[in-house]
Parts: sequence; C-alpha cells; structure tokens
Amino acid sequence: MGQPYDPGSSGAPNPYQPGPNHPGPYGYGGYPPPAPPKDRTGMRLWGKILTAVGVVILVASVAIGVVLAVSGISQVVDQADQAFVVDPRAEHRYDAGDTFALFRPDNAAATPSCEITGPAALERGSDVTAEFPYDGTQVRSFDSYKVVEAGTYSFLCSGRVVVATIDLGGIFSGVGGVLLAVFGGGFGAVLLLIGIVLWAIAGRRPRTA
Repeated sequence: MGQPYDPGSSGAPNPYQPGPNHPGPYGYGGYPPPAPPKDRTGMRLWGKILTAVGVVILVASVAIGVVLAVSGISQVVDQADQAFVVDPRAEHRYDAGDTFALFRPDNAAATPSCEITGPAALERGSDVTAEFPYDGTQVRSFDSYKVVEAGTYSFLCSGRVVVATIDLGGIFSGVGGVLLAVFGGGFGAVLLLIGIVLWAIAGRRPRTA
C-alpha cells in the first residue's frame, strides 16, 4: 500500500532534515559554527593611549610638584633663618614693600597681641597660614603686614612672638607643588591603571565552547 500524498513534498530529500544520508547544513553534529572572534583593536588602541598618557601625567606631576615644593620650602627656610624674637620688645628696619608675619608657638595657650609703631601705618597682609620650626619649637603665623614706608619699626607684644619676613610666592609654590604631586600623580596613576586593564582585556583570547 502506497504512502499518502503530501502536497508539500516534491519527493526530493530535504537538505535541512538531518538523516543518515543527509548531514544537514551544519554537518552530522547539527551545531552551528562558532561565532567569529570580536574585533578588539579599538580597545587595545585605547588601552595603549591611556597607558601612555597616564605615565606622562604621573611622571610630570610628581617631578614638577617635587621641584615646586622643594623650591618653596627652601625659601621659607631661608626666611626663618632671618627671623627675630619679640619678648616683649624688639626693633627692626624694613624697606617699603616688605611683608612680614607674626608667629606664635603651637603650644601657646593664647594668641599674643602686638603693637607695632613706625614711620607709617602698616597694611594688613593676606590671611595665609604658614609654620616652620624655630629654636626647637614649631611656630604658626597668626597675622601678617605689608610695609608702606621704609624705616625702623618697634614691636611690643604681650607674649613671645617670632617675626619673619614672608614670601607668599614661596608659600604658594610649596603648597602647590605638594598638591600637584598628590592629585596630578593620582590622576595619572588612575589613567595608567585603566589603560593596562583595557590592554589586558583586549589581548585575552576569547573563550571557546
């Protein structure tokens, strides 16, 4: 007895129907071929770029920061060598345009008050805090002045005070150098780390099934 007629069948073997004589489009196993590996050229390129930029920023920030910090600190140390003590009286000659600051010991119970007289009234200086070791004691600034007219100025203070000529440029240079080395170097290190990670991921072989 014959097979029932199938209008959708032409009698020819179906190439998509695996069988003993027809392996199908994917062979006898019936599995599709693995997908081609992803192109990671762009990731590898960005990894190289970020690594190079990170190294440059890290090295430059640390090098420039150290130079600025050392230069600024050396200027402050030089000014400390020229400081003098008011306890309770002292005199000192200044030129017009000089800037000096009053320093008190860190372990002082209270901030001393000082009366300064001379050829002309002094201008208030910037509110910049500086400190340095003097005669075995750490001292911190609490007031600063700018000299308008040259001459000898007299100091009368209620407690021991160290007076030192200050260079704001040196202070800013020292502080700026430290900040540049810390934050600039840290930013460069982050870029370097990201670049290395991207480079490593791009160079890793894709997993096969």
